[in-house]
Amino acid sequence: MSAEQPEAPSSGVRIMPGRRGHPTALVMGEDGIETCLHSLYDPIREAGSFVAGPVDAAVLVFLGTGLGYHLPRSLANNPHVNRVILVERHPELAELAAARLCQGWNGRIEVVTPSTPGGGFPPVPEALDAAALYVVPHPPSLRAHPAWYDHYRILLATVGRTGPAADRTQAAGRPLTILVPFEAYYVQRECIHGLESLGHRVVVLDCRGREGDETSLFGEALRGERPDLVLSINMRGLDRRGVAAQMLRRLGIPLALWFVDSPEFILYGEALPPADGCHVFLWEKSYLPAVAAQGYRVSHLPLAADVRLAGAARVEERFSAGLSFVGNSLASGFLARLAVKFPVTAQVMAFAGEAVERIIAARGDQLQLVDQLVAEGGRFLPDDDARLFFRAYLLHSATSAYRTRLLGQLLPLGLTFFGDPDGWRKVFGSAIDARPDVNYFRETPAVYASSAVNVNATSLQMPHTVNQRVFDVPLCGGFLLTDRQGALGELFAENEVALYDGISDVAETARCYLEREGLRREIAERARRRVLGEHTYGHRMRKMIAEVLGAAARPA
Repeated sequence: MSAEQPEAPSSGVRIMPGRRGHPTALVMGEDGIETCLHSLYDPIREAGSFVAGPVDAAVLVFLGTGLGYHLPRSLANNPHVNRVILVERHPELAELAAARLCQGWNGRIEVVTPSTPGGGFPPVPEALDAAALYVVPHPPSLRAHPAWYDHYRILLATVGRTGPAADRTQAAGRPLTILVPFEAYYVQRECIHGLESLGHRVVVLDCRGREGDETSLFGEALRGERPDLVLSINMRGLDRRGVAAQMLRRLGIPLALWFVDSPEFILYGEALPPADGCHVFLWEKSYLPAVAAQGYRVSHLPLAADVRLAGAARVEERFSAGLSFVGNSLASGFLARLAVKFPVTAQVMAFAGEAVERIIAARGDQLQLVDQLVAEGGRFLPDDDARLFFRAYLLHSATSAYRTRLLGQLLPLGLTFFGDPDGWRKVFGSAIDARPDVNYFRETPAVYASSAVNVNATSLQMPHTVNQRVFDVPLCGGFLLTDRQGALGELFAENEVALYDGISDVAETARCYLEREGLRREIAERARRRVLGEHTYGHRMRKMIAEVLGAAARPA
């Protein structure tokens, strides 16, 4: 079969000349849409982006071949390789790619392809070991047939290595190797610091700027490492199709998921990890029943403090304030981005406005109320997607309104804002004291230490638990004034916290504490001792590991 001769359309493959004369291929994908596997203009040049650089593996596996333009160049970069495996959904393309590879290379070629165009999943060659393989993906092929190639992604990352490490379920007392997908996302650094403080070896899988490549990154990390545990925050670093989680399941490596935001919104459009290989931790108790109902082992795990922040907690004149609030105004357009996901009519927005007032009044029980409100608003919402985004819109709108009204009460006391100065001036006018953004790790600790009273307002997506500031402020030697949350009594003694009871109470309470420096100092010091003794990320990571490995040791 000549590469220049068009293939019959019934095979799902069309081969045609490109604009510069080189053949290109189009295939019918799983979704019924024809996909081009190569540039229509210059497939030779485009192939350079798919070529494998020098690797230390003994075997190259090409996952999807197209017409094989990138194969010879990949082998030229790896002259030590004498065995190649071609995994290709279309037999016609596998044949053409193998023929191209045979021109000038005398190594061993094995082909994994269906015997017929509509075939299933032929086996990979025997006696393979994932540690000795390097997988070279061909992204256009994978986009055309994601489910077919997902099968081989999982298999190739785990072949010859299935089964848990011999002593993993007995590992709680020894240093572990823990893989953490990293995107410089909220609490990821803090968890890494907490794990390292316990003496564990942390393998950081850098996913920054690599969205869509998570599966390949995981496959390579698992080839070179044998982690005892993988920890993901809010599903970050896991691919949307659930391939990485399936790899972990086959290897018997537990996956710990810690949700520090609402899991409903995070899981939107995601493939759920297998329940039998995953332990879910939630920073807010109210979401436990819904996640447990999906078959997951679930545990409550509050936020904590990263002890490294204390090193930057210096009193500095530039951050001096009597009464301060560190945070965003929520006037940056986030609500508008949510609103494009459901019908925005005068009737819907009037309903939303009334709903916000009811949510603010129902603090402590707001999630149940939001369920009721979304059900009531069902007549405006055409599908599950619209209902999900409308729910998020209500919670964030209520949080914005609650925070604005609360802080407005404190303006006569000389409230100073740190962060989002333009947003706060838009909300409260140009006369307020609104200072520039502060770096969380280098400057925020100094703000906490330099303010007489640090004000906290908890998001309404958290009916019970507390936010990061409750731990960070006392760690940094600052005094915290926070709203009343159910979890506070579980985390601190009464004489370790200063509380206000709502919007109408906050100004008088703040004024009282501003006038009593000695009392502030006593409360702050007691809270600091409590945080260091019970509420660091080292404490949280110790609890997480014990629960995950304890669950792994128990029969399913």
